Amino acid sequence: MINKCWFLKDNLVRKLFGKKEIEITIKQLNGIRLTQSEKNRLSRDIRPKFKVIELLAKHTDLFNLKKNELNKRIINKTIKVILNDQLRKNICAILLFGSHVDNSQRVNSDIDIVVVFKDDLTLKEVTKFRKRILGQVSDKVDLQVFNALPLKIKKTIADKSKVLFKDAKFRKEEFAITIWKKYFDYKLYLLKYFKEAFI
Repeated sequence: MINKCWFLKDNLVRKLFGKKEIEITIKQLNGIRLTQSEKNRLSRDIRPKFKVIELLAKHTDLFNLKKNELNKRIINKTIKVILNDQLRKNICAILLFGSHVDNSQRVNSDIDIVVVFKDDLTLKEVTKFRKRILGQVSDKVDLQVFNALPLKIKKTIADKSKVLFKDAKFRKEEFAITIWKKYFDYKLYLLKYFKEAFI
């Protein structure tokens, strides 16, 4: 059994366990009688550390600590769920916007995702779609339907967003130009309206 405990003497293990803790562990694994003090240390300090190691071992895919890994997984799962929805054929694009695009996100930031549909949906369809998707993804996801958003928010998304999925016909530049044109036409209309209203 002592040969099987070679890993306990590795320098990396010393970052988790003290020298005495390693000695106690090796004695316990080899059936050598422990003093009462060693038994106390085994149950109070050593076993809890191994319990944590056991829990962490189930998540070895996260051990590389790649930047934004958890959020990327949430985003990928959300895309899959959206693309498996019954309205999939009407989806033109899926865009990421907000803090995750400009890298200003914090730990508790939402992941803002917007779905662009080819045809407009009724308010009832929008609500049902959002409920279906949000019921299957992380609470961190804030899902919107682009077609149902106010023009000002549409412009903000057109200005700064990242394409997560697009169909063959979707062109980000054309999409942005169309939204800008609608936005500025609307602003001109408002200016004209208010100018006439106060004259």
